[in-house]
Amino acid sequence: MKKRHLAVAAAVVIAVIGLAADCWLSAFGRFLVVDERPRRCDAIVILSGETVPRVAKGVELYKEGYAGLIIMSGGGRPTSKLTDADLMLMEAVDLGVPPSVVLLENKSESTYDNAVNVKKIILERDIKSFLLVTSNYHTRRAKYIFGRVLKGTGVEFVTVSAPDPKFSPSSWWKKHEGQQKALTELANMVVYRIKY
Repeated sequence: MKKRHLAVAAAVVIAVIGLAADCWLSAFGRFLVVDERPRRCDAIVILSGETVPRVAKGVELYKEGYAGLIIMSGGGRPTSKLTDADLMLMEAVDLGVPPSVVLLENKSESTYDNAVNVKKIILERDIKSFLLVTSNYHTRRAKYIFGRVLKGTGVEFVTVSAPDPKFSPSSWWKKHEGQQKALTELANMVVYRIKY
């Protein structure tokens, strides 16, 4: 009789842990995503990386009138003469954005570099506010590092999430691409917290 009770108890515990796993994994996915309500700003800053959804979101914000200037931040590619910023500009032009409203920052190789190099541009141009556009899974770290780099400048920014087709906050662990993005982002967050 005791063995049967232990087996039933063990089965219940395993079932509860299994059901709870979805909850905490989903909570972690939602934790990664910062998606603030956009407001009118001086500029839109789009970070390189998963450029197609990021550029699409930035262009959408531009067309909705949230800002009249776009800054595309992304450095070189070892296999191409074009930088990420150059490719992002081409995507934006294809979506109807005039090149005259786009500034390119083409030296950055990391999120930290993005923040440092964008800071130079916004201070030189007296930009007081901007929308920061990046992939949903990357928003928390991007917000953290931009906040650190811009501290004391008086510049305000709003973090806007670009949905990534390979990362769903509520089910990222069910697909390899989602697992890869979430776990890489977790490792990067730890490193950035230690380093910066």
